[in-house]
Amino acid sequence: MSLLRMLCKRHVLVLWSSQLLSAIGDQFYSVALVWMAIEFVGSAAGILISAGSLTTLLCSLLGGILADRWNRRWTLVGTDIIRALAVGLLPLLLLYAGKSGQVSFWVLMGVTITVEAAGSLFDPALQASIPFFAGDLKALSATNALMNATQRLARLLGPGLTGFILLVIPLPHLFTLDAFTFGISACALFLLGSRFVAKPAAKAESAVVRWNLGSDLVQMFGLLKQHRRLMWALLSLGLSNIAWSAVFMVGGPLLVSTVLKGDAGAYGLLVSVYGVGSILSLFAVGGSNRHYTLHAMYIGQVILSLGFLLLSFAPMLTIAMCGALIAAFGSPMADLILLKMIQTEFPLEHIGKVYSVRMQISIAGLALGQLLSVPLFHLLALRDAMALCSCLILLIGITGVSLHKLSSAPK
Repeated sequence: MSLLRMLCKRHVLVLWSSQLLSAIGDQFYSVALVWMAIEFVGSAAGILISAGSLTTLLCSLLGGILADRWNRRWTLVGTDIIRALAVGLLPLLLLYAGKSGQVSFWVLMGVTITVEAAGSLFDPALQASIPFFAGDLKALSATNALMNATQRLARLLGPGLTGFILLVIPLPHLFTLDAFTFGISACALFLLGSRFVAKPAAKAESAVVRWNLGSDLVQMFGLLKQHRRLMWALLSLGLSNIAWSAVFMVGGPLLVSTVLKGDAGAYGLLVSVYGVGSILSLFAVGGSNRHYTLHAMYIGQVILSLGFLLLSFAPMLTIAMCGALIAAFGSPMADLILLKMIQTEFPLEHIGKVYSVRMQISIAGLALGQLLSVPLFHLLALRDAMALCSCLILLIGITGVSLHKLSSAPK
């Protein structure tokens, strides 16, 4: 089903527009958070970013379990309200902290941990609810593509809007705007309540269900063990994320600044081109009626690696942008294919848990790539190190394609 036809459905349009607005608000929040942290503690602001990533990593698995246990509608509305209150009160808390940079920094730290922990519960609950919004399998791919596009569009629109808005309002009130978008999201999700399953299916089996974290974990890993194709796909995604993070998040800005002799604006162009390419790919894959399998995901990784190889050896910015554009076309395939597998090949009452494992592996790969890039770029020349990471993605993609063909071959 086409993406435009999906947007013509009122409930999908309400959900998509509210989440896009909330994602743009998150961009306002991210800019204000990092900038104020730098003002308060300088280079130690990296601790704040690391704390947010660590919170997501630690809480995502528990968030997935709770998303399957609790009423998903109230989970989504409640976490939005918690985030709205935490972010909305931040300007007042900073005002109360006065001129003490250390106190203000710890206020930011507390809000960051609260927002990331709530988000770790919100995301699995939302992904587990999308099949009910889509209505049928034909519409599921298009709905997933639309929801995935909210984050990518927000990364394109948010930074530009932030600069414009700061001409009108002070920096702390970017938090106020983000709180307002969380409020809109909570209202939209509340009004769409009839589209949610009131309780996960596991709740209906027994009048009294005792929550046991250990049994939930055993059950979740048992499901993944039975679904080996998905387990290996998730592990390959984690390995690819290690290389992706090193190449694009760390190597990209270093290449532009030290080798291509560009400025922040040149790096912004590179990121924007990657964002445009990923959105075009997302709409092409998500809007197609074809059923994509893991074979397509691994081909996407091959495309990603070839784009990164071109980026690694680009002699000028325009060639680097071409490499980023090619790489971006292979990037969204894994997200959409894995998400649809989780939503359609697991029981409804376990979608949140399995999705949270996917979150953990992805985040762990990104964080590990950022850490390993430091010694890697120290030991090797920048272009060689980026090319090595690109080849790792290429090897994963080729191996995945080969194994998928062998497993699909008639015996």
